[in-house]
Amino acid sequence: MKLRFLSFAAILIAINAQHEHQHSTNISATTNTSSSSSEHSNMSNMQHTMSSMPGMDETLNETAILKAHGPDPMSFYDFDYESDSNSKPGWMILHAIGMSISFGVLLPIGLALKASHNSLYGIINFAFLISISVSTAFSTIYKKLTPDLYNHSAHGKLGWFTLFLIAALSGYDSFKFLQRTFHWYKSTSQKTPSSFKAYVLEARNDDYEEREDEWIPDNDHDAVPLYETANMHDDDREEAESPSSSGSRRSEMTLHDEQPVHLGKSVYTKRKLTWKEYLWASAHYLKVTLDRTTFVLGFAGFTTGVVSYSGICHATYLNGCLAHLIKGGIFFGYGLLTFARFCGAYSDIGWSWNLIPRKSYGTWKQNAVSAELVESAVIFTYGCTNTFMERFGAKAGDPWSMKQVQHASIAVMFFFVGGCGLFMELPQVKKFFGGYRSNQPNSNPFPALAIGITGFAMASHHQEYAFAVSQHALFGNLLALFALCRCTTYALTYISPITSEAPTKPISELLASFFLTAGGIAFMFSIEQFTFAAYRRGFAHLMFLLNLVISLTALCMFLTALTMFIKSWSVRRENHKGLLFDANDDGSENGDIHQSSQRV
Repeated sequence: MKLRFLSFAAILIAINAQHEHQHSTNISATTNTSSSSSEHSNMSNMQHTMSSMPGMDETLNETAILKAHGPDPMSFYDFDYESDSNSKPGWMILHAIGMSISFGVLLPIGLALKASHNSLYGIINFAFLISISVSTAFSTIYKKLTPDLYNHSAHGKLGWFTLFLIAALSGYDSFKFLQRTFHWYKSTSQKTPSSFKAYVLEARNDDYEEREDEWIPDNDHDAVPLYETANMHDDDREEAESPSSSGSRRSEMTLHDEQPVHLGKSVYTKRKLTWKEYLWASAHYLKVTLDRTTFVLGFAGFTTGVVSYSGICHATYLNGCLAHLIKGGIFFGYGLLTFARFCGAYSDIGWSWNLIPRKSYGTWKQNAVSAELVESAVIFTYGCTNTFMERFGAKAGDPWSMKQVQHASIAVMFFFVGGCGLFMELPQVKKFFGGYRSNQPNSNPFPALAIGITGFAMASHHQEYAFAVSQHALFGNLLALFALCRCTTYALTYISPITSEAPTKPISELLASFFLTAGGIAFMFSIEQFTFAAYRRGFAHLMFLLNLVISLTALCMFLTALTMFIKSWSVRRENHKGLLFDANDDGSENGDIHQSSQRV
């Protein structure tokens, strides 16, 4: 009995042990299954999160792009680098390098030297003409070896127009330079560097200056002052140098004051100009304006060249490309202009955050328009013209899309905000509100508000792809930062009024110019086809775009600073030599002759 009982107990223990083993195995399997499911869920969530980030595993919907825009035609880049054709891209590379050096380096340096009548201008101008001529020859050779892959391209037409304009403007100066060189070679017995410098480089265009002396009157001699204002200028300048007096004036002036505080102005009687004098002065102004225009045309030529070579902005892409390139180009250009103002440009009219210099009294520069008025005028004009330009290409009866409404609303905002800025710049309005001093820099925030609000709006602009959202957020935030820095400048100048005729160089303006220039470049990079190309080639990463934008911004600002340095050095050099009577900081022609012509 005992043996049977022990055997039965052993069987029960064995069965129980087997049951516990199976139970633990099931629990382990269940746990492993649950863990595996959890890990799979976590991986799925991580992949979803990564796919929502710009440039991370997101792919283009090529079918939707093809349906909306059609196939992209072959570009010059595709022909040169992605086809089996016997292409010659080296000629295009030489053309691009030559034109970049011509318009990015030689042209601005030449304009700076010409503005100060520097003797080196002839050499730089001649080198500029040679450079663009050789670069044009490279382009011609490339076109002969390559089929026309971009029909109705604006680059060629714009390029030839710019070339002919430059030939007309600079050809005469280069001809006189070569003529002096030929005469020096023929008539000078000792052909030394010193004689070449004295006879060729430092020689003035006698015929040109004689005609200016003959046709443009010197108003400093012909004009008769009706009352003396020197003491008034001194008193007002002393008041301007006292922050406490400035603050008290603000508190004392009211909307009912009929005699606002402002600088006295000399009143002159001028003799009537003859028609020859008026014609010559008008031609002089026109030539100076066209000289500056060549730089803008060079930038437009560079932009259209990139468009043509890369094969973008065709058909349905055209309107969007024009909007981004034109708006971005304006922001880019005005950013560099703001940086030039920081470096001292246009200080003779008070654009460098300085008091209007005494040397500008009695001339048109004392009453020159403010930079804020120019900004407001550009914003207002853009708003007027672009409100309905969003409908270009739309068929009659087509409903307004949400994107068109969004873009048109920005134009309407520009229209009203620019109008407010223009209204606040009217002298009558300034005097009515009181506290107006004509020699103090302006504090009109409306242009900055228009750009800043545009930045905030574009930073939240809906896009189909995550990288496109990041692109718009990038340039939108940069534009908003510009507005913040500009308003900081206004706050600083209000707290501590400017008392110097020299450029004050507020650090907030340096940052503002950097942000605006970078915002303009990023704006131009945000066109649809650039976004598509970035996805297709694996460059849809915001870090890459940001580094590219900042690098280009730094390069452009370096070239601008270099040009302003050369301008300043040239003016001091010519003043030291006694060849100039009056050195201006606005980049225009200097000397008593030009001063009198600007008062015509």
